[in-house]
Amino acid sequence: MSPIVIIGNLSVGLALGFSLFGIFLFYAARRLESENAGWWARASVYANFFLMTVANLAMIYALLHDDFGVSYVAHVGSRETPRWVSAISLWSSLEGSLLLWGWVLSAFSAACLYRNRETHLSLISWVGLVLLIVQIFFYLLLALPANPFLSVNPPPLNGPGPNPLLQNHWLMAVHPPCLYIGYIGFTIPFAFALASLMEARQDLPQNWISLSRRWTLLAWSFLSVAIMLGGWWSYAVLGWGGYWAWDPVENASFMPWLTGTALVHSVMVQEKRKMLPVWNLALAILTFLLTLLGTFLTRSGILDSVHSFTESHIGPYFLVFIGIALVGSLALLFWRGEKIQAEGRFDSLLSLEFLLLFNNLLFLSFCFIVFLGTFYPLLLEAVTGKRISIGEPYFNQMSAPITSLLLLLMGIGLLVPWKRGDLKTLFRQSVVPLILSLVVGFVSFLFGGRAPWVLAIVLLASYAFFVMGAEVFRLAPKRNFFQLLLDNPRRYGGFIAHTGALLIVVAVSLSSTYEKDQEVTLKRGESVKVSSYRLSLDRLTGEETPQRFEVKAHLQISRDEVIIGELTPQMNYYPGSREPIGSPAVRSSWKEDLYTTLIQVDPKGENASFRVILTPAVIWIWVGGIMVMSGGLLAMLFRRPTERRL
Repeated sequence: MSPIVIIGNLSVGLALGFSLFGIFLFYAARRLESENAGWWARASVYANFFLMTVANLAMIYALLHDDFGVSYVAHVGSRETPRWVSAISLWSSLEGSLLLWGWVLSAFSAACLYRNRETHLSLISWVGLVLLIVQIFFYLLLALPANPFLSVNPPPLNGPGPNPLLQNHWLMAVHPPCLYIGYIGFTIPFAFALASLMEARQDLPQNWISLSRRWTLLAWSFLSVAIMLGGWWSYAVLGWGGYWAWDPVENASFMPWLTGTALVHSVMVQEKRKMLPVWNLALAILTFLLTLLGTFLTRSGILDSVHSFTESHIGPYFLVFIGIALVGSLALLFWRGEKIQAEGRFDSLLSLEFLLLFNNLLFLSFCFIVFLGTFYPLLLEAVTGKRISIGEPYFNQMSAPITSLLLLLMGIGLLVPWKRGDLKTLFRQSVVPLILSLVVGFVSFLFGGRAPWVLAIVLLASYAFFVMGAEVFRLAPKRNFFQLLLDNPRRYGGFIAHTGALLIVVAVSLSSTYEKDQEVTLKRGESVKVSSYRLSLDRLTGEETPQRFEVKAHLQISRDEVIIGELTPQMNYYPGSREPIGSPAVRSSWKEDLYTTLIQVDPKGENASFRVILTPAVIWIWVGGIMVMSGGLLAMLFRRPTERRL
């Protein structure tokens, strides 16, 4: 038996034992108000982090050394796979991804408990207890239906290697870890929300918001960039020329992002006006439940998607845990929620707190639309056996008005004060941004942006951008933007995140409306004109590499009779895959992307067929995603001088 099998099972088994031990100690610490019990309980959380670190390092060692006596390595490993791909194979399949999940959860738990080791013993005891209960669920999966450390005897001489789609692009080294940090990070505000309900003291709602705010921003920021990276991976690997298809697994990550975004906004109302305490508790619970639901969708095998894992036996486990978490959380919310009263009240419909509540309702409506479009086909198939699909027109038509309203709120919300605003001031402050946005809209019209939907998005996004710009310009003589960021990182970090969101929305509307798509077949030496580009097929080549056979088409790209570069779309033939996996080639610029996919190659190597797509503004989606994440992290990392240390 491989030593890794022993090390891995021992680590997971001990983590289960320490979790049970820690739950008992946290409960004792709360009831007896014992600091010693609290110290030992926290030690059990740190021990879990150590044990899961050992288990993950052991699995990476087994993958790098082709230890096929370990079941997971026998399932995804291969001697021909490049070593960096072997290392990231940790999250290429169900069992390994849950192992990484367990480590990230233990890391979050240990960091949270360590940071709050000297504050709020009663509240933190409940937080630790909830975190350990969630940990137990994932450790049980690792010990029973999704155990990656089963012994294989006799071990095979070689394995099939990881899913070819996961070997095809470096983004798979980045996208899943970011997604896990985003998903798992929302466990922390959930634990604080439940802990606050368990304590049910009037002063605690404010405390849980303060103590969990940075964890919420961290999770939200990483989930934001993970969604963007997922779209980038689809664009760069799948060969269909798009980045978002309203796939159920894409939707599974989008739904908690929507409710998480609502939470990020609504906690400000509780901090500033002491309002919406129960609402925020419910949002924290809902976001966590949606992360579990998304994990269930991805890993239960009920979906046929390129993003999901193969069929497994963990679906019933997840359904039971989601049911327990849902019923338990709602029961606690109804039972203890009455004791948590809001101190503030709405003074006016034209106030920032009311606009933020409206913003929350829009995000939840958006979430409900996505939820309905994702789960209705699944429920219908489960009940009637009929298979239907709800496509892009439903999602696009339903989400368009909500997106427009959110853009409008983004601009107006920055001009309306807390408690009570007035229309005259709002109109006066809106004049300049409104005029500038009309100028931008007119220029867009002159350059061909004639679609009403695109013009509306450009106008609303420009208005919100110029409202933010007007404030920065007004303060510029006194403070530059970096100084403003240090003075008020939450507000100006928010400006960066909002600007990124505006870029994404505008870029998505432009790229989805003005995309040009055509298929061409070229002989060697032949050329074709696509819009302002000319594509010439120079040659076709084949190359054997250790893990695959690559067929490449060398396309010479010219514009106005001037050669501007070469694109080499290719098809990759993996031993374990019946169909070739394409690798599109893209020429990106700030204006547009020239996207080429190799569809078919003549067996004699004389000609080849291509899909050529010209899409405007795609690069701004990636830029916007990075800005959204950066804004969130800046708001989390930097603190106002007046904020006290928590």
